[in-house]
Amino acid sequence: MNLDDELVEIARLNDAATQASLDSLTVEPALLLRHLRYYLSRQSDYRRITRLKERAVELTQVEGGAQELEGSAIEFSSGSALAFRIRLEQGRTGWAVKQFRFHVKLAQPRCVKMVRIHLNRATARDPLAVPLCHLHIDSSRPHIPFPIVNPRLVLHLVCQHLEPDIGQDTQP
Repeated sequence: MNLDDELVEIARLNDAATQASLDSLTVEPALLLRHLRYYLSRQSDYRRITRLKERAVELTQVEGGAQELEGSAIEFSSGSALAFRIRLEQGRTGWAVKQFRFHVKLAQPRCVKMVRIHLNRATARDPLAVPLCHLHIDSSRPHIPFPIVNPRLVLHLVCQHLEPDIGQDTQP
């Protein structure tokens, strides 16, 4: 087996493990909606989020019976903004997370303008170039692998770690 074939095999094994992890990620849409709203309201109480409209997170039904949670107009006290979309589809074992996208537009002046975290089960994709779950920094082309975790945890990572720290100058 040459090096290229070995890399493809490693990527496919990683994809299979990721898929297994993803298949076990089930959550009721209404419960996830309540949890996300509660978490964001707590962030507002802590004054990390300054603008949070009453229905900052909405649940809608889309084609094929899928459900989508959409969060928009969420503004951090730093001036950064967050928008996200989570798609859930009902399967044999419950509601499965099929896709999500968290988009953080960072306030200036920072050397990084935005961060996106995607989970996308696109069928036509090269596992060597595009992991199922990945992040983008600015408008960069690389798809940086990101662990598949519950969307509640992604929201926490965004609010507590990515937004406050990414692109900040750490020099005194």
